[in-house]
Amino acid sequence: MNKESQDLLEALLAGDNKGIREIYRLYLPRAANLITRNGGNAEDAKDIFQEALVIIYEKASKPDFQLNSSIYTLIYGICRNLWGNRLQKKSNTNVTFSDDDKYRVDEDIERAIEQEEENQIFWDAFDQLGDDCRKLMRLFFDKVRMEKIAELMGFGSVSYAKKRKFQCKERLVSLVKADGRFLDLEL
Repeated sequence: MNKESQDLLEALLAGDNKGIREIYRLYLPRAANLITRNGGNAEDAKDIFQEALVIIYEKASKPDFQLNSSIYTLIYGICRNLWGNRLQKKSNTNVTFSDDDKYRVDEDIERAIEQEEENQIFWDAFDQLGDDCRKLMRLFFDKVRMEKIAELMGFGSVSYAKKRKFQCKERLVSLVKADGRFLDLEL
């Protein structure tokens, strides 16, 4: 766990308004994105986020609690579970989890959450590329041969197609690295 996560957890436990506002500022938009992408609205997101913070507070207040991930990973995992449970209730499907299993973040779940976040960062950056770069990169991802890419893109040579692919890839990498969420995942 990084220092920022520890500081934010301590702020939550102490009821420090400044620290709690920082938690909201940093993580509510991402939780809201998760929930709105999965059929919820902004009000649902606020409710789920607040409920997740209450759960974290209750769990972290116990003497044997250890935060083994970033606080964001924990918040995201709990929000995902809470929202999934709410959707299941709406569909009248009975699913039973013990309280311990419901909110435990083990390494597999943590990695899945991080992978989902990494994918979202990648595709958000990909959408910022120009049309030509997106088209070229899609062809490349689909394992189309460079000769065919040069032909489809109207490039004069394979070497120019390779040069453009390199430029587009570099642009994509810089967009990913410039995303604040990427920096959070690095910690």
